[in-house]
Amino acid sequence: MLVRLALLATLVLVPMTVRAETIERHCDNRREIVVAAGQAGGFAEICRTAEGTIDFLAQFGIHPQRAIHVRVVEKSIVSEGYDAFGRYDSRADLIELMSYAAIVGSSAAPEMYDEPFDRVHYRGAIAHEIAHAVMQHNLLTELISPAPQEYLAHAAQLASMPEERRVRVLEHAGVGPWEPGDAISDIYMAMQPARFAVKSYLHLTSLREPEAFVRILLNANWFYVYVPNEEARKRIQ
Repeated sequence: MLVRLALLATLVLVPMTVRAETIERHCDNRREIVVAAGQAGGFAEICRTAEGTIDFLAQFGIHPQRAIHVRVVEKSIVSEGYDAFGRYDSRADLIELMSYAAIVGSSAAPEMYDEPFDRVHYRGAIAHEIAHAVMQHNLLTELISPAPQEYLAHAAQLASMPEERRVRVLEHAGVGPWEPGDAISDIYMAMQPARFAVKSYLHLTSLREPEAFVRILLNANWFYVYVPNEEARKRIQ
């Protein structure tokens, strides 16, 4: 599973343990986030992005319920049969994230949202996986539904971007938000990932009281979720 608010102040990181070439650290401002990486693992970048993502999700009434572990790897990640920049494993409650160097070195021209992959998109990938972990911590059903999870993860990913870059992605997609009666589905996500992301971000940020809709996502137990019709939407807003 893949996946901005303005970056927060630089964090002071406290070393925990050292094993071989891997260092494991708590983020200073969010000690529930634990990052394991090599010497050049980008701890501060991961911590700042994770902190901003957690603050973004807190607007919708969801918060981490336990430690979030992030492991930075220097190899390709395969998630559900596809190559991915990051993956949240709900069974192990662990995020695996390729290092930035590993991503840019893995392909002649890696992309995200139809753009060349860069540091902005790397922070987006971090935000995406953090959102998966926080959502998993708050599920109201034992089943995991792909589309509702990806809705929130992509919304967090786009929220992590500087406004100018986010606007560019939104305009390039050329779509509006999900509308009442639409099915937020894994099929659309697979066929049009960038448009799925944009529709989700625009829909979530258009709701006056989005917390009620997020609860619908947390209760979803199928491969899609319907956007409430106008009457139901008025109750949500």
